[in-house]
Amino acid sequence: MSALTGLRIRIHSPSKVAKLKSYTELLSKYSFYLVIDVTGIPASALHTLRRKLMERGAALKVVKNRVFLKALQDLRRETPDKLVAKLTGQNAVIFTNENPFTLALFLLKEYKMTRKAAPNDIATSDIVVSSGNTGIAPGPSMSLFGKLKIPIRVMEGTIWVVSDTVVAKKGDVITPELAELLGKLNIKPIEITIPIKMISVDGRIVEPGEVSFEPEDYSKSLTEAQQEAINLAINAYLPLPEVIHVLISRAVAQADALAEALALPLPGVIERSLSKAYLEASALYNLLKQQNPNFA
Repeated sequence: MSALTGLRIRIHSPSKVAKLKSYTELLSKYSFYLVIDVTGIPASALHTLRRKLMERGAALKVVKNRVFLKALQDLRRETPDKLVAKLTGQNAVIFTNENPFTLALFLLKEYKMTRKAAPNDIATSDIVVSSGNTGIAPGPSMSLFGKLKIPIRVMEGTIWVVSDTVVAKKGDVITPELAELLGKLNIKPIEITIPIKMISVDGRIVEPGEVSFEPEDYSKSLTEAQQEAINLAINAYLPLPEVIHVLISRAVAQADALAEALALPLPGVIERSLSKAYLEASALYNLLKQQNPNFA
């Protein structure tokens, strides 16, 4: 039984009523939705993501959890406990008519968001300060470049970086000085992975851990399943189009082996039997000759 069974969510304020109407319309318009965790994701990054999703025909809404649950309840009368548990904290919902797993794969593997670095962040990739004009006037900032061993010179009233400089390797801890300088240079080096909480498919709630988002895994599984099916069909002697030629070849080979073992006078078998007998006799003769040189 759902956690919302018997629970009536009441929406009174005009702003929440408007949100409820919006969510209901989106749920009616789109076939699938994904719930993502937006805790700590900057508004600018969400804006960029919203634009990218619009290009794919999808819509992103940062939601009020209880209002969204109310919309689901109004449309579907019951809400799974799993969904209720997921709708905590700060969430956004992506509405789509695209295959939701294709969209999830795009979010997890192809689309990358970045944010500014903060002290004690872990670098998600090598961080490079490129050569060129920083636009920063000479002053206290010059000491930051010095501490981070970034070669600079002053030209035209601004600080110029002389050459591309790696200031952090992937996995390094971002120091306060580096975070400050990267902020001044407007470098956003920390990659953000979209945390997908769940996917709704035809009324079923699917969590990311229940499926693989690696296409290679499915290709490998299908290949293995096909091979296992073929092996089963061969061993069970099933006359299927995919294995009939193997069964015929195996039967012919087994029949030939049996005919040779019994020395049956069949076409082709006599020749092979005589050839085999001759080779065995020659081998025996040579062995006896080695043991007794006088053997005739």
